[in-house]
Amino acid sequence: MNNNIYINISFLGLLVISKLASSFINMSPFIAIIIIAAYFIKNKNHLLTLVFIAQIISDISFGMYVSNIFLYISYYCVVELLYYLKKDFKLINSFLSAVYLNFIFFCISNLGHFIAYTETYTLESFANSYLMGMPFGRNLLFSTLFFVIIFHTLLAVSKKQLVKN
Repeated sequence: MNNNIYINISFLGLLVISKLASSFINMSPFIAIIIIAAYFIKNKNHLLTLVFIAQIISDISFGMYVSNIFLYISYYCVVELLYYLKKDFKLINSFLSAVYLNFIFFCISNLGHFIAYTETYTLESFANSYLMGMPFGRNLLFSTLFFVIIFHTLLAVSKKQLVKN
């Protein structure tokens, strides 16, 4: 079997497990896995497919909501930007990616929550929606940074060779 298939299956497994194990406070390695997977998976469409499959499995397990379309849009933007700005595999590059990708994810997913669940569409309710989402966004950012460190450490220890572009 091709080595790329093993890599894709491995990352799909990690993505699904991270989605299903996520708690309600957004302590999840999901975006960190996407960042690391982008170094191993050359084709962004393959990674997008894996991310969407993991999200669909999560939606089936936890329920599908109107605002979930914004999660798919967020993940699409995250993967597109990650491949557009693809950098060398360094901890600092992954850290910077974690910060801006979490910001993008937070902005788009909170917009979806605002549109789907707000009763009055005012500037105050819009700002309040983002303010109420800050603890979740902060937890997601910290967990992404934490897991990026873990993944980089594990890869450094195991001395795995990354896919060459």
